Amino acid sequence: MAANRGCRLVKSRRRNPDKADYGRYGLADAQTGEPVFGFARTRVKASAEEIEEYLKSSLRLSWKRSLRQRKKI
Repeated sequence: MAANRGCRLVKSRRRNPDKADYGRYGLADAQTGEPVFGFARTRVKASAEEIEEYLKSSLRLSWKRSLRQRKKI
């Protein structure tokens, strides 16, 4: 789903469960690598559920936008 939105899923590289960003994710732009969602200063901070919700909400928004465009035509 991230690739369809032009993003790349970034997974934390921490292997120690005691660290703050262990098992966390972020989204980066696929072409530039710029952070899109789920990043703090030096770490990723979003859970898998938060990433999924972000991607689904952007899907809903683009779907609603396309419906509005069809009504204008």
